[in-house]
Amino acid sequence: MFRTGFNLLISILLFSSSLTGCISESDVDSDDVADKKDNCPDIFNPEQLDYDEDEVGDLCDLDDDNDGFLDANDSHPLDFDENRDLDGDGIGDNSDEDIDGDGVENSEDYYPYDSNEKWDTDLDGIPNGVDNDDDGDGWNDSVDPFDLSPVTSLLENGPFTSGTMDVVFMSPRGHEVTLQIWYPTKENDGDEVIYDNVLPGLALDDTKPDCSEPRPVTIYSHGFPSIRWGSAYMMESLATHGFISIAPNHIYGTVFDVDIDKFPDHILSRPDDIMESFDWLVSQNNIAGDLFNCITPEEGYSMIGQSTGGYTSMMISGAKILSSDLESSCNERDSDFSDVNCEILNRFSDLQISEFSNPDSRVKYALLLSPWNGSVLDTGISSVSIPTLILTGTADETVTISEVNNTVLQLGDSLVNYALFNNSGHYAFAPIGCLAYGCDGLLDINISENLSSTIAIIFLAKQLNWPESHNYDFPTSEHIAWKYD
Repeated sequence: MFRTGFNLLISILLFSSSLTGCISESDVDSDDVADKKDNCPDIFNPEQLDYDEDEVGDLCDLDDDNDGFLDANDSHPLDFDENRDLDGDGIGDNSDEDIDGDGVENSEDYYPYDSNEKWDTDLDGIPNGVDNDDDGDGWNDSVDPFDLSPVTSLLENGPFTSGTMDVVFMSPRGHEVTLQIWYPTKENDGDEVIYDNVLPGLALDDTKPDCSEPRPVTIYSHGFPSIRWGSAYMMESLATHGFISIAPNHIYGTVFDVDIDKFPDHILSRPDDIMESFDWLVSQNNIAGDLFNCITPEEGYSMIGQSTGGYTSMMISGAKILSSDLESSCNERDSDFSDVNCEILNRFSDLQISEFSNPDSRVKYALLLSPWNGSVLDTGISSVSIPTLILTGTADETVTISEVNNTVLQLGDSLVNYALFNNSGHYAFAPIGCLAYGCDGLLDINISENLSSTIAIIFLAKQLNWPESHNYDFPTSEHIAWKYD
C-alpha cells in the first residue's frame, strides 16, 4: 500500500513537471526554437542566423552587419565594408572600379559618382559637359578646332596616340593605289607597325581612328624612287597632334616598281595621285566605317612633299610646266635631267600644248622637304600662291642649294620661311633613303627628325590659326640656319 502510494506521488510530480516545462519552453513563432533561446522569437527563423553576432537574429536586426547603416538603406546589409552601390551592378562602391557605371574607371574618371560627367580636361573644376572651354586654351569650344587638345605641346608629341593602317583603292584611271593613313587613336595597346616589313615605326598598327571631332588633313608625297612611308616619323608626330595624314604610292616611282622609262608619265601623273587620294578619303568620311565624320572636306588639306614630292606639292599648289623651261633644259645637254625634259617636251608637242598645270584648289599650304624641280619646273613655280615653307640640307647632292635657291626665288611672296639644315644630306627628312644609300658623316638623323617634326607642327598650327600658335616661333638650333627670320 505504501509503495503504491509512493509511486502514484512520483507519477503526479513528474506529470506536473512536464506541464511546467511545456509552459516555460514556449515557441511563439513555431520555429522549434524556444522563445528564450530564439534570437528572433517573433519571427520564424529556425536557422538562427546572426551575421554580426549581436544576439539579434538577422531577420529582426535592423543593421545586420553592424556597420551603422540600416539594412533598408544598405546595398550590402551583410557586408560590413560595403553600404552603397551607386550604379546598381551588385558591386559595392568601395570595391567597384567604375562606381557610376559610365564605362570609365574611377582612376580616370574626374567625376566617379556622376554617370553624366567623366572628364575635366583642363582640371578647372568644371566638368566638360558644362565647360565652354574644355581644354582651357582660351578658345570657346564652339570655335576651337580641337576642343579637347590644348595647343600647349607643339614642341613635343601631342596628346594622342598615333595609329596607322594601309588600304588599297582603285584609281579612276584604272590602277590600284596603296595608301598609308596615320591618325589619332584612343587605343594604347597594340603592335607597333613595321612598314612593309622593312622600317619599324612608332604608330600602332590597325587601330581604330578617333573621329570624335573633325581632324585636319595633310597629304604626303614621297620622292623618286621612294615609298609612301618615306617620312613616316613626321606623319606619326602629326597624328599625335590630331592630324590625319595620308600618303599614296606614286605609280612607277616606288622602290618596288620604279621604271625610269616611265618617268615622264610618272611626273605628269603625280598630282592626280594626290587628288584622287583625297577624294577617296572624302568618300570614306561620308559612309559608315572607321573614318566616318573624321574630316571636314570643305576645309581641304595641306601638302608635305619630299624631293620629287616637293615638285608634286608645287604642282598641286598651282605651279606650271612651261615648254620654254623645258626647251632651256633640253638644250643644256650637260643637265642631269635634260633627256627627261626633252621627253616631256615631246609629249607637249604630241598634245599640242605649251604648258601643263594640274592644281587643286583644296590644298591650302605646303611644306617642301629638299624639293626637286629638275628644271621641269622653273619660272612656272611663280604661279604658286599658297603659303609655303622649305627645309633642305647644306650637304644635299641630289637637290643642290642652287636649285633650291631658284625655287625660293620663284616662290616670291608665297614663301613663309626657308631653313638650311647644316651638314644634312638629301635623306635628312626621309630616313628610308639612309637605309639604301647611307647617311654616314652627316647630321644625326634623330636630330633632323625631331627638328623637322617640330617645325612641321608649328607651321601647320599657325596656318590653321590654332589657339596660342602665335606664341610659338620656329625652333632655333646650332643645326639650323633660318634665311627669313
